[in-house]
Parts: sequence; C-alpha cells; structure tokens
Amino acid sequence: MITGACGPGSDPTMGFNRFHKRGMPPFMHKEIGSFMLWRMDKEIKTLDLSETQQKQYNNLRSKLEATMDNGLKTRIEFKQQTMAEFNKENPDLAVISGKLQTDIALMSDSLSENLVLFTSFYNSLDDKQKGIITEKIKERIESHKNSYSCYERKI
Repeated sequence: MITGACGPGSDPTMGFNRFHKRGMPPFMHKEIGSFMLWRMDKEIKTLDLSETQQKQYNNLRSKLEATMDNGLKTRIEFKQQTMAEFNKENPDLAVISGKLQTDIALMSDSLSENLVLFTSFYNSLDDKQKGIITEKIKERIESHKNSYSCYERKI
C-alpha cells in the first residue's frame, strides 16, 4: 500500500489515504489476516524449528487465525445489531453497550490466550532462534520510528 490507515506513507507527495479516516474497507480485513499469517509462516521458516517447536507454532498460528476470524464475525455482527437498533424509533443504547462490553471481554480473553501461546512458543526456542525473533521485532520498531508515524502527525 502506498498509504496507511493514518495518512500518507513514506512519500508525502502521494496524498492522503483513500480510507477517509474511517478505517479499511471490509473486504480487506480477511486479506490482511491472511497476509499476516503468510508473513509469519515465511519468517518462521528461517528458525529451523524442531518437531515440538513446529507443533507449538502450528497451535499458535491456528489460534491466531481463529481469533482473527471470530473477531471479524463479531465486528460484523456488532455493526449489524447497532445499525438495527439505531433504525428503531427509540434506540436502546443499553443494548448496544451490553453487547459491546461482552465483545470487549471476549476480545481481551482471546488476546490473552494468544499471548500465553506466543510466550510458550518463544520460551521453547533456543537462544539463536530467540535472537532472530528479537532482531526482527527491533527492525520493525525502528522501521516504524523512522517512517511517518501516526503519533507524529496531526490528524
């Protein structure tokens, strides 16, 4: 992508993002999840995992995939329910609030489970493998710091 969700990418001459401050279009959500998993798979090959480590990675990957799928379904359901409620003559915001609280709790639980699985997988790696992962993370942090960060822009 030339632009990001928070504005122009590294080339300001390209103009502002095409999402008009509303996020990405719904058709892209599934593709972004697939891209994330593809990128993880690509990078994990460089670690030369043992059979046990590969099983842990596969468990983590399948859980992440399920979390992304469930998150997308939950988001779509919430949007539909919210719009249906607001289409009523007297919308009940308590209904929307209750659904949102439930969805936030579900998301928090799923993310916590994923973090536990990632930590377990990471702890199963040897020092060389851990070093490869931490270097990749440092590279991504530097890349974000050196590009036009959302935090440095006035949106």
